[in-house]
Amino acid sequence: MKQDCAKVRQLPEGKGIGCYAGQFDKYEGLTVNFSEAVASAGGSVVDANGKATVDTDAAKKGLQFLVDGFKDGTIPKQAATYEEEDGRRAFQAGNLLFHRQWPYQWTLANAKDGSSKVGGKFGVATLPGLDGPGKSSLGGLDLAISKFAKHKATALDFIKFFSNEENARTNLKVTSAAPPYTDLYDDPALRKQFPYLDTLKQSLATATPRPVVVHYGDATAAIQESASAALSGSTPVDTALADMQKQLSAAIAEK
Repeated sequence: MKQDCAKVRQLPEGKGIGCYAGQFDKYEGLTVNFSEAVASAGGSVVDANGKATVDTDAAKKGLQFLVDGFKDGTIPKQAATYEEEDGRRAFQAGNLLFHRQWPYQWTLANAKDGSSKVGGKFGVATLPGLDGPGKSSLGGLDLAISKFAKHKATALDFIKFFSNEENARTNLKVTSAAPPYTDLYDDPALRKQFPYLDTLKQSLATATPRPVVVHYGDATAAIQESASAALSGSTPVDTALADMQKQLSAAIAEK
């Protein structure tokens, strides 16, 4: 990825273009991007036993990749404040070569109303790892019924309707969001309209969930605080991860 960026930047039309960006502002997006960087380096934030595992060489490699990206200019400085829409607009304006994003960007970046300069000129790939394909984070929208609901049966009927395969197909066509039905990824007509579906299917097959912690609010706050401090350069990577390990362990131990 860095080599491709270097080649493009040597071209007259590539001068000043940003190489790579994700979601690095101090919010939930940073937790996701940090977790992906760690997983793509072969590590984990929390292991299968529910133990915090950011005091490892793999976690250091993942965070160091992001820190070094800001230092050497691979990641533009302004990306430190990027959320999803900030990066999307930069990519669609032609100011960013690579952008880590959710599938909804496909439709918006291919808009023909003049809002995108890159329509029909970009492709989709799985996240890069340090030595091969990386691992993305599972995302999505969940539908639930409150135990205090007065009409649980009606609510369940609506959920079944809202999330059925026909509506999932429609949602894909309109928003290019990742469908929850495997069959849709193999549908010839949809694959022709959305050629990234095969890549997305592969990515989902190896994706990992966000850190599985009961007190998730405390855990994600700890990740954001330490990761942000490292990316800004105010805290060394080793210190940031040691702080994160301590705070995550405390959140996991909460009763």
